[in-house]
Amino acid sequence: MSSNDFESALSKFKVLNREQLEDCTPHELYTLQQALQIKNYGGFDIVGTLPLELSVKIFEYLDCKDLCSCREVCQKWRGITKDSTIWRSKCLEMHYHDKESITADDIKNIPKEGWEKLYSRLYRREVNWNNGRVQKLRFLKGHKDRITDSKLKGNILVTGSADRTVRIWNVDTGQCEHIFSGNVFSCVDFLPEEKIIAASTYFRSSFLWSTETKELLGEFNGHVSAVRCISLSKSFIASCAFDGSVIVWNWKSGEKIATIPADSIAVRIFDTTILSLSSQKIEAFDINDGTCIFSSPFEEGLVGWSYIQNYLSSIENPHDGIYEQMLSSLPVVKKLSNYSSVRVFDFDARK
Repeated sequence: MSSNDFESALSKFKVLNREQLEDCTPHELYTLQQALQIKNYGGFDIVGTLPLELSVKIFEYLDCKDLCSCREVCQKWRGITKDSTIWRSKCLEMHYHDKESITADDIKNIPKEGWEKLYSRLYRREVNWNNGRVQKLRFLKGHKDRITDSKLKGNILVTGSADRTVRIWNVDTGQCEHIFSGNVFSCVDFLPEEKIIAASTYFRSSFLWSTETKELLGEFNGHVSAVRCISLSKSFIASCAFDGSVIVWNWKSGEKIATIPADSIAVRIFDTTILSLSSQKIEAFDINDGTCIFSSPFEEGLVGWSYIQNYLSSIENPHDGIYEQMLSSLPVVKKLSNYSSVRVFDFDARK
């Protein structure tokens, strides 16, 4: 049967039932489809007939998987899904949880690779981080014994080791830029803006060096047992030890400011406030007089501790109203602890 004969026969029918369609050959079904489309009897594409701006707005509510599925529907939808406005909004959504999230003003300029390819790279990044899939390894060889502590800020990594050295690494080049020698080091910290680096030992002492002149700026003693954590600020250096105390010095003058009884496993200085983590609670102390200004039960361990540090670091003035700020962050920490399969990464280092 020719196409003309088929269309002539089709015009005599008011209704086509399933039995008639099942008797048609593939070619006859194709001809029937074409005839129905010509007479506008086929499916009506609502989205495709809308103005482009409205179609794009609708597609912005779809996730990446659905957008890829829509791309396979027809050429019209494929063109809509390639609109840069959609992928620009997806890039913005991808970054909303970052510590320094991208704003609408930050992404006004179109990247050279285009918004869709940029989103593709960001999506792969998230998948790799969630799955713990390493994309690039760089081995920093130099220490002759186990590494006891490390701190990464920007492209600078500082490591302390049981081989009695502290090393400064450039993670971009993989080169060791300097080595400080001393004792068996237990913990390290550094301030790039002040060009200083501190390290404590298992033998109760803490040392401070200049990363610019490589000179020893001071030695700080006072603990009666091994130091387990050290923290630096623009004016102070604080350490906690197994003796159940936190000691704060003014590293510029060498003066001991306060000795605080606290069974801490980690400390962090925020201006004139020192934050302390123990096995069962988190506390904040005023450095000047050693009084406790905040205390709360805390069982989320180092996972929650890492979140709170990043949260307070993102605030312009964390020492102002630190009590209220800590209270607002604790519910989020408790939610994080409910995920038994949570993976912990330093998201500052992935940028």
